[in-house]
Amino acid sequence: MKHIFAEYETHALEIEKLRLRMKKSENKHDEFLAALRNNESLNLKILDALPINIFLEDREGRTIFANKQACLCNGMKPDEVVGKTVYDFFPLYIANQMRTGDLEVWQQKELVTKETTVGFQGQESFMYTGKTIIHSDESNEEFLLGFGLDITDRVKAEKRLRDSEEKFRNLVDQAADCFFLIEKNGLIVDINPFACDLLSSKKEDLLYLHVAYLFSNLNNKIITINKSTDFHTSYNFEDYMKKPNGTSIPVDINLRLINISDRQMYLALCRDISEKKKTEAKIQHMAYHDALTGLPNRWYLLSFMNQFLKQTDSNPKSISVLLLDLDHFKVINDSLGHQAGDILLQQVANRLKTIQKKNYSLARLGGDEFIFIIPDSCEDEAKHVSSEVMKIMTPPFHIQKQKINVSTSIGISVYPNDGVDMNTLIKNADIAMYRSKEQGRNCYLQFDSSMLEHARERMEMEIMLREALERKEFVLHYQPKINMLTGKMSGAEALIRWQKGENNLIYPNAFIQVAEETGLIVQIGELVIREACIRCKEWHDQGLTDLSISVNISASQFHKQDIEELIANILLETGLPPYALELELTESTVMKSPEEARVVLKNLKSLGLKISIDDFGTGFSSLSYLRHFPIDTLKIDKSFIMNLDSDHANAMIAKAVISLAHSLNLKVVAEGVENNEQMQFLDSEQCDYAQGYYVSRPLSWDKINEWIK
Repeated sequence: MKHIFAEYETHALEIEKLRLRMKKSENKHDEFLAALRNNESLNLKILDALPINIFLEDREGRTIFANKQACLCNGMKPDEVVGKTVYDFFPLYIANQMRTGDLEVWQQKELVTKETTVGFQGQESFMYTGKTIIHSDESNEEFLLGFGLDITDRVKAEKRLRDSEEKFRNLVDQAADCFFLIEKNGLIVDINPFACDLLSSKKEDLLYLHVAYLFSNLNNKIITINKSTDFHTSYNFEDYMKKPNGTSIPVDINLRLINISDRQMYLALCRDISEKKKTEAKIQHMAYHDALTGLPNRWYLLSFMNQFLKQTDSNPKSISVLLLDLDHFKVINDSLGHQAGDILLQQVANRLKTIQKKNYSLARLGGDEFIFIIPDSCEDEAKHVSSEVMKIMTPPFHIQKQKINVSTSIGISVYPNDGVDMNTLIKNADIAMYRSKEQGRNCYLQFDSSMLEHARERMEMEIMLREALERKEFVLHYQPKINMLTGKMSGAEALIRWQKGENNLIYPNAFIQVAEETGLIVQIGELVIREACIRCKEWHDQGLTDLSISVNISASQFHKQDIEELIANILLETGLPPYALELELTESTVMKSPEEARVVLKNLKSLGLKISIDDFGTGFSSLSYLRHFPIDTLKIDKSFIMNLDSDHANAMIAKAVISLAHSLNLKVVAEGVENNEQMQFLDSEQCDYAQGYYVSRPLSWDKINEWIK
């Protein structure tokens, strides 16, 4: 009798486990249904990654999209599915029934779900299906969205539950998750093979082991639940499993209190989330670090400063800000190319790390500017660190088989004397840094109020810029952009230059900052747009109607000027077709005020022109806005194009951006292309357009016309 009773208890336990697994499967169905209702605008890339059959049909019942799982499930390729109707796959009477159901969905425009038995190619399966109507804002069209979740396993499991408890045991043993059956006192009384494999242990070594030896927090959770009178169906939380060798595995735990005969026990379903944690850490790192150097970025500094200021509310402290700017960096960029400049920035970052102490924060602000944040520091310590920076910058840098000597100018500001927020501290450190450049560079100075004379000098630059506008000294150079498929020029980017005298061509980095600060960028920007449209119209008049022109729009133009009316008037004045004009905006420009940006971009798109996001991947919201803004093109920042043939990370990022853009029906431009290897990589990944020194440097109007010929 004891044997029979024990066998009965074992069978009851196995049946209860299977019931719980079935319940979890049903919960997953409900969760999917809720997700589908909450987000009918899922992009095609996400749809393709889901482990369910998903398809789109037009009003005539033609399939216009089927995700990877749908094709695999039916043993077909996408081109064998797209364009077909149910009449191409099913007998007439079945197809008529399905079409009638689809028409009801079109009429009701509500989500319709059901469980059904289907047969395909001689095989019967059970599906949980749903259909609804979605609306595309971009094309103003409606489509029928259908999904099919294969629940054959669940149906068969129900049959196995009725036929054989042994089959349930096999199901648990073969599951790709860890199952633990735990006494209320924390002893493990059963465990599945997958858990044993994950823990690199034998089952007999784990049975009747206390959970405190394997988990960091599970035992505390069980104790809390045991004491509580408010029981829940299940408890979800994250924990760490500990292997015998001391390695910790992050897991997501679903803990349930179940009844086995007359006993209450805990069933813990644990899923390894190591990859999820790695991905989260990578995303977190990318959000707060510079892609080129790996150093923290401005966002990190703002976060650091906010935390510091909170601490100083009750305990006042000092903090020093050292702003470093490389001397004559522009010369290196212009003479050796941007790739050499990027290599130099990476080497500078590596040297700066050598003097970084544990409590220091080192970051790259952008361009050739770096910053040290030194908490609890005095003036002497800030000057000492500045001297150390000078020393480590003394040895030459080795770039492209050349020795290059680069010095740095440093400005110092101290909290709270020179500012009580990060922006003010950086601004005053910047003023001190520019003063150090004026004193011969390769030195450091601490900010004091007398340095505000710097504002006067900026005013002089403003005067010169106004005179340059009056004298029409600003000219455009044009950098060709080629179609990767045809190898032909598809257009060019218009780039501003200041022709100050016959042989003195000034690049924008020497005056754009002052133009931005003074608001003159609005006038300069209007000049650039009008001149670029005039020149592109000349190409069209010559029969080159396939060529387009790209123009950079500054943040000031975008946010302060009536940009829609301006561009509409310029297109009308010049006669340039709107499709031939492309506006390039940086991520930071559109993310400054996303709601306002969405309205402006929508108005601009209504004119018929194209919108491009420049320097994609260098901002702080690289992915979040893609579904919300009416953009046509992504320009991959040159920092991801460099060393594609030798830098696996850059290659993977570039590949991912191209794939993401194409999944969203966006074109991709790779900028900063400087060698044939990069061109071959971009061609293999089906990048749409390329731009860079390998194609051509920016050219004057006369020279680009010669280049075209």
